[in-house]
Amino acid sequence: MKSKSKEGDNATLVKWIVSLFLLLSGASALIYQVLWVRLLGLSIGSTTISISIVLAVFFLGLGAGSYFAGAIIKKFKNALKIYLFAEAGIALSAIVLLPILLNLDYNLSLLPIVEAGLGLKFFVVTLLLFVPTFLIGTTFPLLVAVAINNKKEIGSELAHFYAFNSAGAVIGALCSAILFIPYFGLDGALYIAASLNIFIALSGFVLYKTINSSSNAILESSNTQESKDVNNKALVVLFVTGLSAMATEIGWMKFLIVYTGNTIYGFSLILSMFIAGVTIGSFAAKSRTLSNINPEKFLFFGLILLGVALLGARVGLGVFPEIYEQLNSWHFDAFVYRWSKYLAMFLILLPSTLLFGLLFPISLKYYSSNIATLHAHVGRAYAVNIVAGIIGSIIAGFWIIPYFSTDILLTAMALLVLLSSFVFVKNIRIKRATSILTVFLVIFIGLSNYLAHIDYRAMVNIVQQRDFKIHSYSPKSTIHYLKEGQTGIIGLYSYDEKPCIMRLFNNGMNESWVDVCNGDNLLLSEFLLGEIPLLLNPSAKKAFVIGYGGGITVKALSMSELGSVDAVELEPAVLDAIRTLYDNRLPTDNDKRVNVTINDARNTLLMSKESYDIIVSQPSHPWLSGASNIMNRDFFEIVKSRLSKNGINAQWVPLYYIDIATLKSIIKAYTDTFEYVVSFVNLSTREFLMFGSKEPIVFNYEAMQKQMLRPDVSAVFKHHNIQNPEDLMNSFALSREKLVEISGLAEAATDKNLLTETFKSRYEEIEGNSFDTFGFLKGHLSNDIAP
Repeated sequence: MKSKSKEGDNATLVKWIVSLFLLLSGASALIYQVLWVRLLGLSIGSTTISISIVLAVFFLGLGAGSYFAGAIIKKFKNALKIYLFAEAGIALSAIVLLPILLNLDYNLSLLPIVEAGLGLKFFVVTLLLFVPTFLIGTTFPLLVAVAINNKKEIGSELAHFYAFNSAGAVIGALCSAILFIPYFGLDGALYIAASLNIFIALSGFVLYKTINSSSNAILESSNTQESKDVNNKALVVLFVTGLSAMATEIGWMKFLIVYTGNTIYGFSLILSMFIAGVTIGSFAAKSRTLSNINPEKFLFFGLILLGVALLGARVGLGVFPEIYEQLNSWHFDAFVYRWSKYLAMFLILLPSTLLFGLLFPISLKYYSSNIATLHAHVGRAYAVNIVAGIIGSIIAGFWIIPYFSTDILLTAMALLVLLSSFVFVKNIRIKRATSILTVFLVIFIGLSNYLAHIDYRAMVNIVQQRDFKIHSYSPKSTIHYLKEGQTGIIGLYSYDEKPCIMRLFNNGMNESWVDVCNGDNLLLSEFLLGEIPLLLNPSAKKAFVIGYGGGITVKALSMSELGSVDAVELEPAVLDAIRTLYDNRLPTDNDKRVNVTINDARNTLLMSKESYDIIVSQPSHPWLSGASNIMNRDFFEIVKSRLSKNGINAQWVPLYYIDIATLKSIIKAYTDTFEYVVSFVNLSTREFLMFGSKEPIVFNYEAMQKQMLRPDVSAVFKHHNIQNPEDLMNSFALSREKLVEISGLAEAATDKNLLTETFKSRYEEIEGNSFDTFGFLKGHLSNDIAP
């Protein structure tokens, strides 16, 4: 009796040790995922396609590792030792990868990657990530082989371990964005993840005898048996749920990012909501009551419920703008106000995510209940689920969303899940089950058309009303263009008080505007971004523009004798929106010198072999993902390397929605890069413009006057009451010396620290910090213009 009791105590101890390992391993895996997406985005681009390549390779490695885990155990016999070496290998390969990824942009610039296209990019990413992701993929099947040795408890044990692995993923996703990256940078966060892997490996070897003693018998038997007792219908469930889970996650993220903000916070928050629901479902699957239910009936009704839940999630997102408005009308403190909306999002997604988490371990148990070969079958089944997820992400990101809509995607996934339940109709022994399910399917399709759909107009209006609430007014608007683009919901609006002004929005945030009634009324900040470099470098011949926006900067540059203007825009829908104002053409289409392309600007400039006399950077708001990558010292260095000897860089910095500390970090990065800098401020729109060069910047009033007297240029300046260079210099803000002084000891924004994107984590901890960036700059304005 004592021996049995001791064995039971040892099995319980092993179970909780393995649970801890899976928790920490899941956390490290999600940290790596977030980090690698960001790091590789710097090199191969931040477009939807480039990010999809990274995610596809990540899950490809996981799938391969899961699939071959059984074969590895069979060859090397000892699952625990293999697992511990795998954890050490993950840490080692991740650390080795870090300097490679941080310098990958420079190394890739030496290769003809642009000409090679997506094929070479996919190959490079696969080459870099396959080893660590393969090792990560082996961890769950290996630990399952170590820990599960009781046939009667396969279902509950699988659910238990999967739940802990998922819980770790939630922790990793949240902590990477809220704590690790903001406080330790991308490199520091990676070292934390690697430390978790090393801790697991060292602890495992210390406790090796304790853990391995309970698994030797089962592993020995697994090497002498091969079971054909598998239920392939479970693979259908794993495939359909894997595909629909990843596809709907992308769709939900595309929708909810409008409200959370397209930042690392928004990404990790929505990802955490999804995985948290899966974790709850996995813990629920541990229930003895559920594990005793006939698995075929359970999966049949589970798929029906999941299909209904997915439709319910779509309906919930359709009415979310109304929920959001209702919450806005209540008076909470800032913390409750923000998290009540996040809670509403979570509750809308919870039924679906819970069922995803519930169905996965039940499907694994149904696939193979043979304890001897469980490790091999779990790995293969897990691989099917992961590969299906890859397919789901591809069809969602590359096909359904771009050509149809997120609404269609979510409806299609709900229908797909419901249809998959037909696989089990013959097994559930319910009279006329096929007929009943068919009738239910028809009703389901009818309801899906009748119930609430995702309303982009309402989504964007919510964001605009939130911003107008800050400014205490809310004018009536007319929508002229609205489309779901690759980076967000692109809209073109006019307001009753100024019907000629067409405002360009991305996810409800103002990007630019165009006056369709007066061609001389060009947005001054965007006009100056193109015009001032021409005034400072009148001999310029080639220009490069990052971000087309309303086309004003490109138009300003075309009002010169430049030989060529290359403009790169990330979002195709932005160009489509502008075309609606000019008879389906861009306003610069008639100018053969202007070449507009769709691509990631940083990637394009990095791979370019050209040298430019003028490079203008007018990205979206600096705290947004993608934009933060082109508003830091590493990017400024790339710009500087592509400037000709007397070349001028123009950098746009908005003074709204960022804090003083973030502004200082951007200024610090810019002045660290360029030896010569001048700056201007638009007092009316609160926008800050910096101009940098490798050579001294000289204000030659005579040459400036000559350019300003060109008829088209003069008309624009006169509209803004600027008659001569002296009038223009009224907008002069600070010299480089003053900029260095006001940035003080601020840390420069870099690719590693993501300061411009993660400022909210540190905002309140910085003494004297505030969002009054305009007041801060205004208090330091000077007229120290060099002769």
